[in-house]
Amino acid sequence: MGLFNIFDISAAGLSVQRSRLEVAATNLANAQTSSPDPANAYQPLAVVVRSVAPSQIDSGRAAAGALEDTLPRPVVAELAPMNVAPRRMYEPGHPDADAQGFVSYPGIDPVGTMMDLISISRTYESNLKALDITRNLLQRTMEIGGQR
Repeated sequence: MGLFNIFDISAAGLSVQRSRLEVAATNLANAQTSSPDPANAYQPLAVVVRSVAPSQIDSGRAAAGALEDTLPRPVVAELAPMNVAPRRMYEPGHPDADAQGFVSYPGIDPVGTMMDLISISRTYESNLKALDITRNLLQRTMEIGGQR
């Protein structure tokens, strides 16, 4: 595996983590969104990640004659709704309350989502660190090669 493949792998990881961050933020933003009809309530989303061969991601590079490696890359396949039951809270004075006085909120666990955000942040930082180390390695290699 060449050094440039590390850039590709880290960039794919950064892209996945960015998508996870956006979905987690959207879920948190809608955690207190009520709906009079549970069927129309906000459904929390989840990021579905698939492993894809590089030839399926960037066929133009392979056609240009570049060496194609066989390591799969993570890509966001889809944003899928999580099948979780809505939280029902007894709030009889709420405008969205049903006949029994219950309000339906999305089944989002704010604490779990915040823990996911910490994990996402750490993984994003790890990918950035890998990119930075690889860039520094290439830069130092070019400096050493230029001294001869």
